[in-house]
Amino acid sequence: MIKIHKACSFSILLSLLFAFSLSSKTYAQGPGFGATEGYMSFGIQFNAMNFRGDVYSDFSMTRPGLQIHAMRKLGSRVHARISLGFGQIFGDDIKASTTSSKYARNLHFRNNLKELTLVGTYDLVNSPSRYYQRAGFTPYILAGLGVVHQNPQAKRENNIGVDGWVDLQAIGTEGQGRPGYDTPYNKMQIIVPLGFGLRWKLSRRWDFAIETSVRLTFTDYLDDVGGNVADPGDLTSTLAKTLSNRSLEANGAVNGTARNLAALREQYGSTNFVAFDGVTYENLNGLGVGSARGSRGRDIYFVTGFHFTYILDTGLQCPQIRW
Repeated sequence: MIKIHKACSFSILLSLLFAFSLSSKTYAQGPGFGATEGYMSFGIQFNAMNFRGDVYSDFSMTRPGLQIHAMRKLGSRVHARISLGFGQIFGDDIKASTTSSKYARNLHFRNNLKELTLVGTYDLVNSPSRYYQRAGFTPYILAGLGVVHQNPQAKRENNIGVDGWVDLQAIGTEGQGRPGYDTPYNKMQIIVPLGFGLRWKLSRRWDFAIETSVRLTFTDYLDDVGGNVADPGDLTSTLAKTLSNRSLEANGAVNGTARNLAALREQYGSTNFVAFDGVTYENLNGLGVGSARGSRGRDIYFVTGFHFTYILDTGLQCPQIRW
């Protein structure tokens, strides 16, 4: 995992915000510079969010999201948009094929994300600068940079605690922070949004758009799964031991779905071993201490939704960006 410190994340974010604020000012025009009548718009987006990483997830696990944004027109095709978004991603191995290793692994997570992004959008249709002359239909592409606060959680099998959900980064399910293991992963992460959308002019000041984008990340721990199974004797709490290896739990923790442990033992075989703390544990073969708990690939998530945008008549002048 690429380790990104909070100071670095906030430095990048402040730089982006500074650049965005400059675009809102009126610049003197010198020889060789054109000008466009820029305008501001504000909007709200209702999203569906999906995850792709180590823990099993499909479209049935889609979760809601909400986003607000401010956008500035910089040229006939170019806009800058800053957005604040909230949403959840979710995955659960219990929904995988019952013969798959993910089903046997039996992990799950949810992650309530808070993100701040700055993206540039490029219209594939040329549009006049004045807002009331804009095109009636505009396809566009987008790319940008942002930061996301993430904190994966899992549920105990018996749902003990506040609604049963436990913060996983704090307990180190893969031994993070212990001697011989990785350092804890950062809850603040850099993201790279890439996507496209379709925008319609509803009225003189209102637009409607449908948009889908992927958030590329530099972490493998949106689902708290990325390394190897730790020796339970090295883990600092009973809770960490319980949530680290769940392959022999009788039920799926989220919805209580029963699991056929006899069939799993027959399929994989099992082994008893003595951990570092002197306690004897049972593992399914191939899912025990030292085996891969997840892959080393980076996690990503998708944001798809529709948004309504209201245009302000600012009449600001800024340098024309020509393409």
